[in-house]
Amino acid sequence: MSDHLTIYIAHYGGDYTWLRRREGLPDELGSGSSAQLAEQLGDRPHSGAAINARLIVGGPQVVVRRLKYAEAEKRHLRRLMPFQLEEEVIGDISQFHFALGKAVDGEVSLAYTEKARLSEIFAELAEVGIEVTECLPAALLPSLITTEQEDEAAQDVWALHWQDGLVNVRYGESAGFTVTSTSLGTALTMLLNAENRIDTLPMLSLSAPDENQLAALEQALPASLEAATGETRIAGIWDYEPDAHMVDLCQAEFSQRLPIERWWRSWQWVSYAAAAALIVYVAVLLLSLNQLQNENLEVRRDIEKVFRTVVPNGPANDPERRLRIMASDLAPKAQSGQTVALLAAVLPELDTRDEISLKGIYYTAEAGDLSLNLQASTFNAIESLRGALESNGLTAELLSANAQGDNHSARLKVRRN
Repeated sequence: MSDHLTIYIAHYGGDYTWLRRREGLPDELGSGSSAQLAEQLGDRPHSGAAINARLIVGGPQVVVRRLKYAEAEKRHLRRLMPFQLEEEVIGDISQFHFALGKAVDGEVSLAYTEKARLSEIFAELAEVGIEVTECLPAALLPSLITTEQEDEAAQDVWALHWQDGLVNVRYGESAGFTVTSTSLGTALTMLLNAENRIDTLPMLSLSAPDENQLAALEQALPASLEAATGETRIAGIWDYEPDAHMVDLCQAEFSQRLPIERWWRSWQWVSYAAAAALIVYVAVLLLSLNQLQNENLEVRRDIEKVFRTVVPNGPANDPERRLRIMASDLAPKAQSGQTVALLAAVLPELDTRDEISLKGIYYTAEAGDLSLNLQASTFNAIESLRGALESNGLTAELLSANAQGDNHSARLKVRRN
């Protein structure tokens, strides 16, 4: 469900006025302190969640100016523009928060307000779970677009909005100010003279939250604007949407940041539990390692004790390996029976072949191979012997063969399958 909260403060240190709009529910309008606002917003979507809000700052709290700049200064406007107002601002410019609008054709909109007072409002709202995502000067909110105009690019409109005894006057896309209702006539007369509009009056767009305040606004206009045409509407300050020429004060240190503090409040107990579990896990792991080291030491002592029963004297370096070698040396050799059986299968075949003579015989115990060096009058006799051995269930592999005249020499490797 969409949730739109707009907060208006006319003077720093004063009460808030707010409007909450939610889909499918009636609008909630209220005024009072931040505690009263938090009480009305008590139905949070879930614990610890902040509500995003648009903050409108009215009255003389925010000053909007239009300043010129050189093209070479465009990259450094945020640092340079405040110093153009150094002689006009009462006090040190470091005490003010400056926000820039669009920079077009050598001119830029600039709004400034007291940094400490604005910071107090942000902190006060944050304490009750409200995060300011937009901070707008009320002087630039009244819309310059009227229903009678078809070409928005050729507007000549002054938009005046009456809100609780204060009048927001917007006389240009990025130009405006706020005055009290008693000073409105004087301010508008001075503005007409400054812009030399005695004969070319602007169109007026007048608005107020109700009929009575709208009538009071019409009566407060100076006589010099009686001939000006225009239109009227019933609207609250929160009914206006910022246009492309609005200056948002949520810049620099007031810009929206990651809500790390709120995340921490939501997840701190989970973090504590995870940290405690990690500490317990590491402690158990260290204890298990210590126990394994002690058990390993006991096992090595037992091995050394067994080793000393076999080797009473001398060093005990790597006793396991030395005992394994000694046991291997003492093990009986089981290859002799296999050798005799292999010879018994091969030699009778040789005895039956007078054309073949045995020149050498070698046995490899590890591989169980019997190598035969043979000499025959024909190669077919050697191949016949090889075939007879394989018929007896042996593997006979011809490793090499050569012939010198009528003598054929060959080397056979025989093994059991």
